[in-house]
Amino acid sequence: MYENRESTLTMKPPIPTDFATIGLKVGLEVHQQLATPTKLFCACPPYTGEEIETNLNESPELKRVLRPASSELGEIDEAARFESRREIRVRYLAPIAGSCLVDADEEPPRPISNEALETSLIFALSLKSRIIDEIHVMRKIVVDGSNTSGFQRTAAIALGGILSYGNGKSVGVQSISLEEDAARAAKDEGSTDFGERTYVLDRLGTPLVEVALAPIDGTPEDAEIAAKTLGRLMRSTGRVARGLGTIRQDLNISVMGGRVIEVKGVQRLDQFRKVVMYEALRQKFFFDLANEIKEKVGVKLDITQVDVTQIFEHTSSGILKKALSSDSASVNCIVVRRFAGFIGKENELHSRLGKELGSIARSYGLGGVFHSDELPNYGITQTEIDSLRSKEKILLGDAFILIAGPGQKVDRVVNALISRLQESAVGVPAETRAATLDGETSFLRPRPGAARMYPETDIPLIQISPNILDRLSREVPVPWEEQVDQFSRKYEIPKQLAEPMLDSERKDLFEQIMSKMRLSPGFVASSLTELLVSLSRGGLSVSSLADEDLFALFQALDQGRFAKEAFPEVLRQYLSNPGIPIDQVLLKSGLNKISDEDLEKIVDAIISQNEDLIRSKGSSGAERTLMGKVMQLVRGKADGKLVNETLSRRLLEFQKEKVNQGNC
Repeated sequence: MYENRESTLTMKPPIPTDFATIGLKVGLEVHQQLATPTKLFCACPPYTGEEIETNLNESPELKRVLRPASSELGEIDEAARFESRREIRVRYLAPIAGSCLVDADEEPPRPISNEALETSLIFALSLKSRIIDEIHVMRKIVVDGSNTSGFQRTAAIALGGILSYGNGKSVGVQSISLEEDAARAAKDEGSTDFGERTYVLDRLGTPLVEVALAPIDGTPEDAEIAAKTLGRLMRSTGRVARGLGTIRQDLNISVMGGRVIEVKGVQRLDQFRKVVMYEALRQKFFFDLANEIKEKVGVKLDITQVDVTQIFEHTSSGILKKALSSDSASVNCIVVRRFAGFIGKENELHSRLGKELGSIARSYGLGGVFHSDELPNYGITQTEIDSLRSKEKILLGDAFILIAGPGQKVDRVVNALISRLQESAVGVPAETRAATLDGETSFLRPRPGAARMYPETDIPLIQISPNILDRLSREVPVPWEEQVDQFSRKYEIPKQLAEPMLDSERKDLFEQIMSKMRLSPGFVASSLTELLVSLSRGGLSVSSLADEDLFALFQALDQGRFAKEAFPEVLRQYLSNPGIPIDQVLLKSGLNKISDEDLEKIVDAIISQNEDLIRSKGSSGAERTLMGKVMQLVRGKADGKLVNETLSRRLLEFQKEKVNQGNC
């Protein structure tokens, strides 16, 4: 197949019986957005995940082309060099309500947010980390366009520490840092698109705390539990933002003693196991492949390259025709001697060298690559392949890769592909990859190194006094188990329900509802956790449901506008018809609450229709059957408890009436 696509993981990854056998190590870098009133280095409000009201098309904009700078070591970081070779032109949109000249890198930064600094210190105290006496802000070179300045400001807050998680397990803390978030990519702007990218500055500068944990020797579940525990600790301070995207995890994964792969963009805990398992098995596959290559070919591959544009200038392949449409376009061929079969070979998760080569080509703005293990195909004929092999003396045991596109891009891609091919005889190259919701990872760029950091000269150092630490130590949250116990007692709900409610992004909403309504805490908590999860699994977009909308639905229930039993169906209808008023939802679902008088009439009718049953079984014996008949008519329109009370009362009155009639 033409390696110009991202495969989708459609099968459950096979789980090794023992991850220790492949030496799995997983390091976590957790980035948590803080709930501060301002950004980190200016007075603008931080990004909340909501769109700025201002029309972005009317926002001021600026354009830049970023280039890497040398670090204090006098070196240019490899990741920055890679990004600069792509020559991305960046367009920045600057909403007036959410950005300023500091974000545009037209003014020096303001002093660091004291509230953000104190929050990071509380995290450090909670993890028993050693807080740095003098905090220095550094510049971390980033030239992918996500920062207007070409660097991200970050400050190391503390080193060391320990996180206890799971059943008596623990992992070391490597560092705690305070840093500014990047600008957000505008909608429909891919992170690897060539040409021009568009970013919005409303998120740039939003405060983040990064906690880096030491590698965990264990299973994907261990990494997931550690991340969950750390997230709980951060949220329990009450100083962090909540919601999708406010906490992000990068995973540093290695197996078999190999180099570390950084996987970015893991936003949800349910991604952890899939990402770790996929990446671990992908790396193992390439180590196994390297052993085969070394055995058959050797450590040093015999690789040559040649321009073969003439062979394909009259090709019938639509993909090649499109790639050759510009005047400077060419087709380049990389020949790898005695390498046939290795590029297309794959494991059960479709990891293969060809897909890696295609990802690298796409990162430079080309559509992908063709290789000999998949040809003839895609309009490339056997005649063209035979001509290529004959002219370039490519034997059947040799492999080749074809790259087509603008000449300058092709030259750069060829060098990157040759480097990756040489790595294939060694194992897994150190690189940064992106995670997908399906659990796969794809190439982004080489891993950065020490050459990306240099001091920020616009911000003075910050000294932390013992008095500050003494005051903040009183804000260290109590252990999680104690918080669950306190929450359970406060709202009189079982711990099995209190824990997911405390974990939920809707915790603040729950407490708001409890403070203003008379609804059962257990009912509200189960609705905000179990019910929402159930509806999400049913394909409804629960994440798009705003807290204000949920509050309004619970308020309508509290006002008696529909029955408690109808809440799941009302919520389902609301999610299926977003934006319509609650009155229309109730009308559409037919779940408007009936009056007490109408309920009584329905009960009386059921009793009248079943007099024979009541005479044969008595009131108590017939009541359960009658209750079922009434509920068939009023389910969702009347509270079950009220129905039961009304039926019991009317049955008693019916019996008294019959007795009186018999005495007459």
